[in-house]
Amino acid sequence: MANRNIAIIDAQAACLTLINVYDVEPEKQAELTRALSEATESAIRHQPGFLSVCIHGSLDGRKVVNYAQWASKEHFENFMKQPGTQEQLKRFATLAKNVAPGLYEVSAVHAEPRTAARTATR
Repeated sequence: MANRNIAIIDAQAACLTLINVYDVEPEKQAELTRALSEATESAIRHQPGFLSVCIHGSLDGRKVVNYAQWASKEHFENFMKQPGTQEQLKRFATLAKNVAPGLYEVSAVHAEPRTAARTATR
C-alpha cells in the first residue's frame, strides 16, 4: 500500500483548529486548492507546531474549505507573524470572493471504529 497522509481529529487533543471557508467562482476553485496545497507543502508544513491541513472543494465548485490544525494557539500566532504569511493569505484571498476564517477547538468526534483490515481496503 502507498504511503498516505492522515489527519487525526481528536477531541482529547489540546490543539487549535483553523477553518477557512473561501467563496469562489467555480473556475477559480482548482486554482485556489492548488495554491493552498502548494503553499502548505513548500512552507506551512515546516513551521513549528504545524499538525495538518486538509483542503476540501465543494461539489458545486463554489467553496473551498481549509481545515488546519496547530499544536497550540501560540504556534498559530507565531506562524501568522512569519515573514510572507500575510502575503500568502492575500494571494489566496485574491482567488476568492469572500474568506471567512475562524479559530476552533474540537468539541466532539463521532466516527466508525476502524480496523487494520477495513482501513487497508479504503
